[in-house]
Amino acid sequence: MYDIKAYPGSCHCGAVQYQVKLKLPPVHDQTVESVRIYKCNCTTCQKMGYFHCRPTNPVENYILTSPSDPKELGDYRCYEKKHGWYFCKSCGVRVLGLGGSWEQIELDVEEWAGTKKDGEEEKLQKVWKTSGEDRFVEVQGQKLTRPYYLSVNAVTLEPSEDIDLIKWHEKGWVYYVENLRKDGTQLRVGEPHEGGMY
Repeated sequence: MYDIKAYPGSCHCGAVQYQVKLKLPPVHDQTVESVRIYKCNCTTCQKMGYFHCRPTNPVENYILTSPSDPKELGDYRCYEKKHGWYFCKSCGVRVLGLGGSWEQIELDVEEWAGTKKDGEEEKLQKVWKTSGEDRFVEVQGQKLTRPYYLSVNAVTLEPSEDIDLIKWHEKGWVYYVENLRKDGTQLRVGEPHEGGMY
């Protein structure tokens, strides 16, 4: 198992930049706190081609470094309008799903990411993070407490030795989620549910 590590992500044109801390590999036990990597077969995720990667602690493990204000992002909301599906207004790439709110803070991004070298001066920068409260979800008949919703689109993570989406599938790290049927959410590894995608 890896230590928690910060990974950069961006849209295609680079106007949207973020960092997310992930501890890999995921644990496939819904009662255990873990990063969640999955593809959902609901119509929203299918039409967007969304590949979910949800950090363990969204409040502490995600920062938006560009643009200077989340209001500069496109924000699509469907159904109950609780979740924003944020995208770059320039290139159209969907980078983030959020059911929560934004707050601006000032921090040293390199120090936050663990990449700062000893003796380097502090470089404070204004960034955006999320703030939220717990919510309750039902998974396979169990009521579980979950932090509010934050999911980065895994295809927007910068490729690296750890961020290899083919290997994630081959290693069985990717959940496939059934959300089309009315009989509740179902999870499995290996292949998508009906209407889903690899």
